[in-house]
Amino acid sequence: MEKQSSSKGFTILSAASIITKLLGVLYVPIYTLILGNYGNGIYEQGFKIYQLVFVIANTGMPIALSKIISEQLASEKYLLSYRTLRISTVMLTVAGLVTSVSMALLAMPLANMMYSPEAYLTILALSPAMIFTAIGCIYRGYFQGRSNMVPTSISQIIEQAVNCALTILFAWVMYKYGVNVAAVKGITDQEEIFKVAAVYAAAGATIGTTAGAMASTLYLLRTYHKNRNDILKEIKLTEVSGQRASNKEIVKKILSYAIPVTLGSVLIYATQIIDVMNIKTRLMTAGFTDFEATSMYGILSTQYNKVLFIPVAFATALQTAILPSISAAHALNDRALLHRRIYRSFKTILMIVVPAAIGIAVMAKPIINILFPRYPDGWDLLMIGSWTLVLISLVSIQTSILQGIGKVYVPTIHMIIGLVLKLIVNYTLIAVKPINIKGAIIGNAVCYIFAAFMNYRAIKRHTGVRLSVKRLFNRPLSVSVIMGLIVYLVYHGSTLMAGWLIKSLFIQNLICSCFAIAAGMLVYYLLMIMAKGLTADDIRSFPMGGRILDFTARVPIVDRYLKL
Repeated sequence: MEKQSSSKGFTILSAASIITKLLGVLYVPIYTLILGNYGNGIYEQGFKIYQLVFVIANTGMPIALSKIISEQLASEKYLLSYRTLRISTVMLTVAGLVTSVSMALLAMPLANMMYSPEAYLTILALSPAMIFTAIGCIYRGYFQGRSNMVPTSISQIIEQAVNCALTILFAWVMYKYGVNVAAVKGITDQEEIFKVAAVYAAAGATIGTTAGAMASTLYLLRTYHKNRNDILKEIKLTEVSGQRASNKEIVKKILSYAIPVTLGSVLIYATQIIDVMNIKTRLMTAGFTDFEATSMYGILSTQYNKVLFIPVAFATALQTAILPSISAAHALNDRALLHRRIYRSFKTILMIVVPAAIGIAVMAKPIINILFPRYPDGWDLLMIGSWTLVLISLVSIQTSILQGIGKVYVPTIHMIIGLVLKLIVNYTLIAVKPINIKGAIIGNAVCYIFAAFMNYRAIKRHTGVRLSVKRLFNRPLSVSVIMGLIVYLVYHGSTLMAGWLIKSLFIQNLICSCFAIAAGMLVYYLLMIMAKGLTADDIRSFPMGGRILDFTARVPIVDRYLKL
């Protein structure tokens, strides 16, 4: 079975994650036209319950499996890795069935617990997805443990493509159904009709989640069975001595890794559930109506979070790709290799998310006007909170490093304390009417600043790696500031010129935004080479890196920096 290096794995996962995130962002404006900000609020409230149940059943297991499999393969324990997969599959399939049934039966109490009874249908419609996601997570973890990121990447794209198409279709179908229900009930007020229809539309939008999970799982199962003979051949060609372990011992080892990871994730999502209730009630305390509070939460969860988490996809991809490599280096007790991989991970993610944060801050209003032309209300949140993606990305990488060296409880404890601080900040600031929903962004920042600082100290203590923050940040930050200024000038300059030629404001904004973003990416790329922050070896690790390097070398000013 094919195995990739961590850099190649990161590249593959990054490409898939960006495609997935772009698909996710592109269909959100379409279903927002159907649901509105109020319907988005209902959808996201129900989806938060799904995410919590998902992490209880699924999150820890694939991470644990990825780590255990990578360690077993590094020691050539192929039979043991095969048995670990089989036992994990049984465990997670049972967990998926139990959580699916439980979620369906408790849909109404869960909705009432969140002070959002209108989210009942959304929670109920999401419950069947648990069965498919449970099985799919196991095989993703297994392939990742083998450092083969292709199946995970393709499955993500399949899942999102199916999700996008069916979400829009069923949101529209159920919206029409909701309008008919309102008519049967004799409701004539347009706002009340919209409220009823939005409840059904939000539930319809979740059908795509289940269908996407099913399609993704079927692909992963098919891929595994295509490679099963190669896996069995590995077992036959190696010694089985030293690979003896009872089922009980295997289960114990899986749970020893899975439980702390699951606990950390559960606490994060449980805090988010509390956050949803907290945000809504505190907004109402500030003087907003129930409808306004739900709509404002819809803006935060879609227009802010969906766009912000596009570049965070790089951190998620890198987190997934480096875990097996960090675990393998730790298992082999190769300190020099471990240090190199940790340093490269931080360097790679900062080169990506720092310019992304500045670019999003500069282009926040045009981006929101393009994606949400009917409801362009969240651009100020995006502009204010764009820099938090740097913190979120750093914490993601730090968590993966600590998990890879066996310190699975450490990032969990740090995140719990950070989340408590977040809840305190949110509770205090959201009720201040001029601050309102922006208080949630400040709370997020406080949480991730604390977690990033404490994780960094833990990594330094347990690995001996001393990273120069100044050295890592200086180049990407200084170059990104120049890039941001150029993007601003290019956008506004091209807008003035386009105003004479293009009458449609939407088309004008779309063309000028794309032109400014493309110019910014090119400027950042070239300036990073000239600042010696990007080397020829770094470029070769890109998709089609050789061709990109050949093309770049033709630029006279840049050429001499690549040769240094």
